[in-house]
Amino acid sequence: MDLNFLSAWLNDLLEPQSFKDYCVNGLCVESSDTVTKVIAGVSFRSRLIEAALKEKADCIIVHHPNGFWQSDEKIPVGNYGKQLSQLFRNGISLFGFHLPLDGHMEVGNNVQIAKSMGLKIVDGFASCGDKNIGVIGEWETAATKEDFLESAATVFAHGIQNSFMYGTNSIKRIGICSGSGASAIKEAVSMGCDCFITGDIKESIPILCEESQINLISCGHHRTEIFGVRALCEKIETELKLPAKFIDIDNPI
Repeated sequence: MDLNFLSAWLNDLLEPQSFKDYCVNGLCVESSDTVTKVIAGVSFRSRLIEAALKEKADCIIVHHPNGFWQSDEKIPVGNYGKQLSQLFRNGISLFGFHLPLDGHMEVGNNVQIAKSMGLKIVDGFASCGDKNIGVIGEWETAATKEDFLESAATVFAHGIQNSFMYGTNSIKRIGICSGSGASAIKEAVSMGCDCFITGDIKESIPILCEESQINLISCGHHRTEIFGVRALCEKIETELKLPAKFIDIDNPI
């Protein structure tokens, strides 16, 4: 497949121009004119390049384009230089999609988490640019705290890292914002959520949960963001008939 075609398809699907982000979104490294196999992972890292070489893939798609954040120096020296050299030497192109892969309403992390929990999407929150990245989902019938925790533990393969269940025992309306999305909890409270699901949290969050009387679980930054790249691989294979494989190199945070 032509690399430019894949790039245009991804941009049309994920609409990176609609998000106010702090990294490159789209094609980061162009190493070849064509793509024959894609692998995807949560974060750009040396072990993911090694996985691409093992899989004989010539394209990598990531959620976290490490090395391409606005705060990164982007000087090709040290390990970053070695990574870029590996990509160019082996004809491996690199795409990164950050907030667009959180907020997408089909393959996004938060929508996929909601679907995995059997929630109906009823609203969005946490706008970044012209789009929301968080979603609010509802169950038809409210669950107890115990049933909610049991359901969440089955969705997240490594379970729940932290739970602060200060809210109602009747959980029906749930706000979801993966990764470092805990800062949006106040908005979720204002929109009537009984519970909030996120990746990682700061010290102030348990206090906010207690004083706002809301339930919250955190399940890991990486571990709440495997859903989007995995779903994107499935869509690439289904719609483009291009081999695509999700590689989960776990990060325990």
